[in-house]
Amino acid sequence: MTKKTNKGFSLVELVIVIAIMAILAAAIAPALLRYIAKSRKAVDIETAQTIYEAANLASAGSNDDAMTGWYISSDTKNGKSVGRSDVTNEGHNIAIDKGKAKDYTVSVVAWARGIDYNGWQNAQFKGVLDNNVNDIKDSLYYQQCFTNEFLMNLGHNEGVNATYQGAGNNNYDGKRDTTMEFRYKQDAGMGKPECWILVIRNDNYKPEVWIGDKRINAGSTGSVRPIYRLYPDPCAEYRE
Repeated sequence: MTKKTNKGFSLVELVIVIAIMAILAAAIAPALLRYIAKSRKAVDIETAQTIYEAANLASAGSNDDAMTGWYISSDTKNGKSVGRSDVTNEGHNIAIDKGKAKDYTVSVVAWARGIDYNGWQNAQFKGVLDNNVNDIKDSLYYQQCFTNEFLMNLGHNEGVNATYQGAGNNNYDGKRDTTMEFRYKQDAGMGKPECWILVIRNDNYKPEVWIGDKRINAGSTGSVRPIYRLYPDPCAEYRE
């Protein structure tokens, strides 16, 4: 009988196999990373569409007070700017896209942190004017009517009628099952965003959904700044 032996791979053969695997990994990894990034951006655009549809429904529904709250300009409060930005048709804030001329102006209506930020998170959208809402029907009252309708359309009922009281002290803070998180959490080229932003166009009063940041100024006050438009017509950085 013939004796069969199995000596396995030689050292040279193993080195060759490992080298081939390393070459394949180096070739495939960048494409895989690009695919993952593109998939995450696509999910963020789908989420932005959901936000847009909820806002559109709230601004054009049967609740007259909510409709009034949508059309109230949200760019001033007590004479101070609280979220007006000049933007381009390409979907960028001109304060970031240097050298670009503005094509239209948007005002922030509501915002929510889409990522964990310094250990806490605005889990649900809050209006920029609905702090300390008065019983009388003023601009604060009307905008909260819109925000409430918008939150109900999103299924974020915990935020309805809530008044923001600071980090960790109200229904807006803390991660929920309904929290809309970013999937793509990197800088797409114009800056790293950390919140969803619902804006109203000041030329045609239609909603748009952006992502951006909440800048903290020296006086410990902040303003919400759009960076990338996600819906409708996502900017190029999120279509790639």
